[in-house]
Amino acid sequence: MKQFKHFISQVCRAATVTVAIALLTPAVGAQDSTKIKLHSENGMLNHLAVGLQTGLGGTGIDVAVPLHRIVTVRAGIVGNAFGDIKFKAVNTATDITQMQLVEDDAVKQAKMVDKVQLALKPRFWNAFIMAEVHPFPTPFYFAAGIFAGNRTFLHFRNTNEGALQSLYDANQKVQDYNNLFHTNYPPVGLKFGDYVFTADENYNIDVKMKTWAVKPYLGIGFGQSMARHHRLSVAVDAGLLFWGTPKFVLNNGKTIKSSSKSSGITHFVSWFSAYPMIQIRLAYKIF
Repeated sequence: MKQFKHFISQVCRAATVTVAIALLTPAVGAQDSTKIKLHSENGMLNHLAVGLQTGLGGTGIDVAVPLHRIVTVRAGIVGNAFGDIKFKAVNTATDITQMQLVEDDAVKQAKMVDKVQLALKPRFWNAFIMAEVHPFPTPFYFAAGIFAGNRTFLHFRNTNEGALQSLYDANQKVQDYNNLFHTNYPPVGLKFGDYVFTADENYNIDVKMKTWAVKPYLGIGFGQSMARHHRLSVAVDAGLLFWGTPKFVLNNGKTIKSSSKSSGITHFVSWFSAYPMIQIRLAYKIF
């Protein structure tokens, strides 16, 4: 949360500076219009624009410079700006029907637990560098780049700290039963699609949905990241961020395996190896 507040404050400062420059420009131009005349000629690194963006990839700030007549490079940082999302998950202990297990005190206690509230915490931050290629005399362009940042996209955790001892004890009992009688009963925990989130030794659900740290990006855009004849410009990017097949990982580093091989969230997550990105960017050309 502190990192997010710091990031927002940096974005606000950048926006303030941008607005201030925009307000001061007319006054400077009145004194010497030849010195601040907007340059639209082609060249390498002869212009600089600062931009603010928001969309499915989060909110962020970047800078852009030209490398060629048709190539512009942007670099910056972007991250999500969502708060915690709370929902209730089903306790799988109620699915146990094996008599020897049903009569166990630990399982009896777990069966008494109703749905448990989990907090879904989006925490996704990335630095990026991206090249835009404008091959045609139109606002359309192609974009390709690299995003690098934290691997955790989502973090699941129960809201009642340390309150899931009954689920932990019941899951230990099921594991012991499977080892003793060579059965294959599913674990006891909270169901999320076809995954079962089990409680750890601290009696919490603590699961992270992880992706690659380095993520290639390919997309297209419409607009200008750096205006040719004006100070302000607007652009929209749409593309795919390739982050690998996301995995659900417990706090101890163990990857959770799905209880189903052909349906539910497993199928969805397997397909979800590329994250869709749509970003809107407002830029101010400094020189």
